[in-house]
Amino acid sequence: MIKDDVTDTSVTLKEVARLAGVAPITVSRVINHQNSVKEETREKVKKAMAELKYIPNVAARNLITRKSRIIDIYIPENIELTDPFMMQFIAGASEALSRHMYSFLILRSRKTEHICDGYIVTGILRNEIFEFYEYAKERKRSIALFGHTDIVDVDCIDVDNISGAKSGVGYLIQRGHRSIAMLNIAEDKDYVRDRQEGYRQAMEESGCGYDPSNVFFCTNQVQSGYETAREILKKNRYTAFFCATDTIAVGVENAIAECGLRVPEDISVMGYDGLGHHLLGTPRLTTVKQPVYEIGVMLAQTLINRLEKQEGRTCRLLQTELLMGRSVKKAE
Repeated sequence: MIKDDVTDTSVTLKEVARLAGVAPITVSRVINHQNSVKEETREKVKKAMAELKYIPNVAARNLITRKSRIIDIYIPENIELTDPFMMQFIAGASEALSRHMYSFLILRSRKTEHICDGYIVTGILRNEIFEFYEYAKERKRSIALFGHTDIVDVDCIDVDNISGAKSGVGYLIQRGHRSIAMLNIAEDKDYVRDRQEGYRQAMEESGCGYDPSNVFFCTNQVQSGYETAREILKKNRYTAFFCATDTIAVGVENAIAECGLRVPEDISVMGYDGLGHHLLGTPRLTTVKQPVYEIGVMLAQTLINRLEKQEGRTCRLLQTELLMGRSVKKAE
C-alpha cells in the first residue's frame, strides 16, 4: 500500500493540512502547482510544509497518477548542443520545467525508448514534424514544437521569421542600401524559407526588386560563410549582406577583411539571432535578435498545461528586435 506522500521523517500530507488549517486536497493542489489555490492559502501550506520539513514522495505520486514527470527535449543529432541557440533554448525550457518539478532528458534519436510524458521538439526538417507526430501519437504523448505546423494536436510557438528578416533588410534599405545579397542556410527548414521570404518582401516593397540570383546558400558555419562570401566578392559588388545567422555573418566579415575591404565603410553586414555570436564579429554585428530563451520557457509551460489539461491548443508567433552593433553604415 502506498502511503499518501510519505517522507523519510514520516510526516504526512494530512499533518501538513492540519497545521495549515486546510483540507488535504488543498495541500495536494499546492504540491502539484495547480492554479486553483489562492495565493494566501498557498503560502500557508508552504509555511506548514517548511515547518514540518515535509517533502512530497514524488515516486509514490507518480505511481498513483501514472505520470513520470519526465519531458524529453528532442534535438537532432546533427545539431551541436553547444550552439548558442540550443544552450538558450534548453536553459529556458529547464527553467519552466524545474519550477513545476518536472525532470527532462535530451533526446537525440527516436530509436532510444524510455518512459516520458511528452516532447519539446526543435531543429527538425519541414517534413519531420509529421513523422514525429505519428511517433508521439502511438505512445499517447503530447508535443510542443519550436516552429509552426497545421497539425491541430501539436502546440507550437515560433519566431516570426518573415517579419524579423523583413525588419533587418528594411533597416539596411533605410540606410540607403539597394544592392543587398542574402546568405541563407542550405537546409529544408521552415525558418530558412521564412527568412528568405522576409528578404524578398522587403526588397520588393521598397522598390529595390527581388532577384533570386542574389540569394546564396551555405552551411551554418563561420568557415562556410567565409568561403561563400569570398566567392561572391570575386564576381559581385554588393553594398550590404543580409545573413540568415550571426554565425554566417562572422564568416562574411572575415572574408570582407581578407579582401582588403572594411566593414561597414565599404560593405555593411546584418546578422540574425542575437544569441552571442554577434559579439564575436569584428566589428560587432548589427543583428535581428530572436527570443529563444523566452520561447523555451513558454513551450515548457505550454506542454505542462496540456498535460494537466489546463488549456486548449497554443499556436503563437513572437516578434524579434533589432540589436544595434557597428557593422552597418549609411550607403554613400
